[in-house]
Amino acid sequence: IHYVSLLNAENAAVESKKNQQEHAIKLYKSAIITSARGGYAMDAGLAHERFADFLLNKIGDTQEAKYHIEEAIRCYNGWGAMGKVNHLRDHYQEILTGLSAY
Repeated sequence: IHYVSLLNAENAAVESKKNQQEHAIKLYKSAIITSARGGYAMDAGLAHERFADFLLNKIGDTQEAKYHIEEAIRCYNGWGAMGKVNHLRDHYQEILTGLSAY
């Protein structure tokens, strides 16, 4: 069911207009909670990562995005996906260090 939540969030993010983004936000949060409660660290990490991307590119909220990037890193680290952890640290280095121009 957590996959469906994430797919619904991605669909809502793609289709959302500037003033209709609350629905996508609720769906991303649902995907994160469902994945985490089910013990699916990799999927929770993916949901955090995708939500951070949405927050950065659609909302422009770097502070909230930073939190979700950090949570994605924590989830992937717990799962042992160090390649993914390193990728996120490199890709979002400016946001993670507070030097972002996003």
